[in-house]
Amino acid sequence: MKADLFTKTMLAIIAVLLFLNLISGLLPARQAVAQQDAGPVNRYQISAWAASIGTYGHHSGYFVVDTVTGKVVDKKEEEHSLTPR
Repeated sequence: MKADLFTKTMLAIIAVLLFLNLISGLLPARQAVAQQDAGPVNRYQISAWAASIGTYGHHSGYFVVDTVTGKVVDKKEEEHSLTPR
């Protein structure tokens, strides 16, 4: 008897959620509005990379590009050796 009540309750909740989903699809959606005075958003792009040199080690690095001017702001390259020195 308890399992039957739980099943009916869960099915009722699922039915209500499906009905709300149907109703929300019929309502008109609001248009997105961009912020005008947000400042310099998404100005810099940061990219990192790494490459293996087989069993000897790997190279890695990063660079930062100013997307407004197109100039590289910062960059760094490193070689990591796995052989003992």
